[in-house]
Amino acid sequence: MPIDLAEYDDVVHRIYEAALEPSTWPGVIAHIASVFDAPRALIFTHLHGPSQGGFTFTHNISQAALEIWAAKGVKEDPWVRASGPKGYLAEGMVSLDSDLVPEAELMQTDFYKEILAPLGIAKVCSGIIFDTTDSHKLPTALSVYRGPRDTPFDRDDVEISRRLLAHLSRSLGVMFHLRDSQLQLAASLAALNGLASGVILIDGSRKVQFANKMAESIARRGDTVCIGAAGSAKPSQLSLNRRLSGSERAFQDAITQAMQPLALTTVDHFSQALLLPAEDGRPACVVHVAPLAESSRFAPGGKAAKAIVFLYDLQSAASVDPALLIKLFGLTMAEARTALQMTQGGSLEEMAARLGVSINTCKTQLQAAYAKTGTHRQADLLKLLLGLASR
Repeated sequence: MPIDLAEYDDVVHRIYEAALEPSTWPGVIAHIASVFDAPRALIFTHLHGPSQGGFTFTHNISQAALEIWAAKGVKEDPWVRASGPKGYLAEGMVSLDSDLVPEAELMQTDFYKEILAPLGIAKVCSGIIFDTTDSHKLPTALSVYRGPRDTPFDRDDVEISRRLLAHLSRSLGVMFHLRDSQLQLAASLAALNGLASGVILIDGSRKVQFANKMAESIARRGDTVCIGAAGSAKPSQLSLNRRLSGSERAFQDAITQAMQPLALTTVDHFSQALLLPAEDGRPACVVHVAPLAESSRFAPGGKAAKAIVFLYDLQSAASVDPALLIKLFGLTMAEARTALQMTQGGSLEEMAARLGVSINTCKTQLQAAYAKTGTHRQADLLKLLLGLASR
């Protein structure tokens, strides 16, 4: 399906506005459905219901139908059941119904006859906004639906979905971080001071307008992110400690990207974080940068914030009890201890030496920890540990 640039630009702007105005998400999902020329659409936390902190934003799907759908669960949904084994449940992945289950096979299932057919649903284009690798954000998906007589989704739809997923991840990423301070207070600077993560607001000239208490603490320490630098001509702008000169460009590029017009600009997924080490090599800070809509209510001093920076101080990640990893993810004690060694930094050889095991044993235990926690890299595992430490 050819992309309508004006409509796409409009929906992207509305996506970012919804980060601070969750009540507008139903309108956003209706707009997304229009972009795909789809009668129905859904953004939902597919593994968590409302009682577990999840949410569902729908277009043209009744609450009664959703309740029946939820009662059947993911175990009976043919599309969801096929997504995992075929590798479509990872962040940023997009699948079509034709990738998952042949239409003739789908129509023979009880799930189709009892739930999908009455809704006029036979085709889907589905993408994963967040998977299970970050405990700060619930697994979330976008699905748009067409009926049996509608035009099939094609690879153009996949590309549009993939682009939208990155924007949705950045908007919902902000929403997930702010929801702990109550969404209705999301624009309150006082509420931001209650967050466990550092939060910094930047205006269009890259000037720091606001830093919450945690961000100020990290900046005062000065070993990773700094607000200004000694002798700097721009004392209110963000920079990194001089020893992190190798990461400075990536850090400034992330801020620059958040300042760009939204539209068709290629953006990184919210989970594409920058990991900064301390002087001793230990992982010290994870940085996320996301844009804010032009209509953002964050306006310290009367000037609207253009971007928001989240800083995760990883010192607390080492405090996670190995027993918690064993209970939540089924790790063995050895695997849990190896996972926690990631917070200490160093090479695989150094980790093995600290644990008193061979390099091969350490590597095997680390791979098992990744697999059982659903993470794939050091930054993902560290964010998961940080989320557990902040419980």
